[in-house]
Amino acid sequence: MNKAVASRPVAGFSVAGLLGVGLSLWVGGCDGERPPESDEGLIREELGTFTTDSGMGADVPFEVPTDAYSAQITCGPYGYDVLATAESILDPDGAAIYDFNDNQGTAMRVATTDDLLPVLFPVSPDLDVDSGFYAMRVSLGVEEPTTITCNALYRVQEPEVGQAIDIHFVFVGVDSEVPGLNGVEAVDSEVLNTTLDRVSELWADLGLSVGVVTYEDFAGDVATYNSVDGAVEFGSLLRSSTSDDRAITLFMVSAITDDDGAPVLGKAAAPGAAATGGTSKSGAVVTVGALAGSPADTDAEARLIAHEVGHFMGLYHPTEKDGSGHDPLSDTPECTSDNDGNGVYSASECLGQGADYLMWWASSESAVEASADQAWVVQRSALPQ
Repeated sequence: MNKAVASRPVAGFSVAGLLGVGLSLWVGGCDGERPPESDEGLIREELGTFTTDSGMGADVPFEVPTDAYSAQITCGPYGYDVLATAESILDPDGAAIYDFNDNQGTAMRVATTDDLLPVLFPVSPDLDVDSGFYAMRVSLGVEEPTTITCNALYRVQEPEVGQAIDIHFVFVGVDSEVPGLNGVEAVDSEVLNTTLDRVSELWADLGLSVGVVTYEDFAGDVATYNSVDGAVEFGSLLRSSTSDDRAITLFMVSAITDDDGAPVLGKAAAPGAAATGGTSKSGAVVTVGALAGSPADTDAEARLIAHEVGHFMGLYHPTEKDGSGHDPLSDTPECTSDNDGNGVYSASECLGQGADYLMWWASSESAVEASADQAWVVQRSALPQ
């Protein structure tokens, strides 16, 4: 397996305005002690196994430590034929911070996902994390009892402007399309290094930059995973990322299609399972087509990478493609302009209403901005250090 590693200097950043899917609680067991930190800045806890009841749900309690800045709860696996989400989340005072039946009504968002459900909060400064006991009801859309395993990951490292994100590239047979994109030569690839410089520029308004970069060739079935087709292949590819390191694993492939056969440029859970290996949400997948042209479009590739990692860290689209939802942030605009009535909120219709943000749902040269609230969220992810 070919590997290389490069340490990149932290790029400069601008802070002017900061632009932009069983019970073993920590009550200290029986001795009242907090679980040990397994990584500097992180606390990991096994919550236990839970089996769904006659209501097709399971109640998952967890306790957030007093010094936590974010909480990531993952529950699964439950397979690719099942979709799960959180039906409700109650805070230590018993107040609902999330209700599936009013999923746009709070400053919390929870995706509906196959196989593994990652739940991250806070995803907005309007709903900060409080210490104490929480009660989350996980809902699976199957009548037969299903057992899931849940784990918690708490960030106790203080967030700050100037953190870096380490990236681990895994190349899935793409060097025939973009010469040099392999585990040995990528460290010297001009197009990839130019792309990463641009990623740091895009992340600067989020108070982040690119940190240590490592490279590896995919050791599995390259012929199958060079073109990722549907949720099962996507999840199986991400499962091959087994490290719990605080780095985003980016699989670079030639093509991605969703379950309906539609092509997509990149894919990541919102949020992903940060610092957690071996799951179907342990990373992101991006295509290399933008780098295969002559000349290579490093700006488009950088926007793609920065966007997908933004999802992984808990950012959502300001407005969804069909206008059905929007992110929970107070300082990102919501587009209300479907002028042609075709049900698609296009970039041309939504300029000045979110289409100029990096997290806009469609790729666009003008989609580069970030907001102060978006910066606040990503700085609390388990990834930045």
